[in-house]
Amino acid sequence: MTDELKLTSLKWIGITLAVMFILPFAVAKLASECAGMALCMMLFLVINPIYSIILGVIAGRNIKKLWNLPLISAVAFLAGTWLFFDIHEPWFIVYATTYLCIGVVAMLITNYIKRK
Repeated sequence: MTDELKLTSLKWIGITLAVMFILPFAVAKLASECAGMALCMMLFLVINPIYSIILGVIAGRNIKKLWNLPLISAVAFLAGTWLFFDIHEPWFIVYATTYLCIGVVAMLITNYIKRK
């Protein structure tokens, strides 16, 4: 892996940890109950899927080296929600799997477009 690719990978892993790990912490610990529910819905249904698409597009540009970014994102989401929401709800696995699928599909589409 080249130095530039390593920096790109580390940068996106850092951003992933911020989006999928720190944002659930902020929502769970800093928001009130009413605002927290609205922020959770926005986080789970808008921000995380859009981020998964963005991460998939980034990974699709160099799929051989960055294929693991969507997987890291899904695992970070699962760890963040289980840790900070203190509810070991199995439905979070469904969300994580959905984000993983969104990222992988975006990665494969980007790779297909790049090859064409």
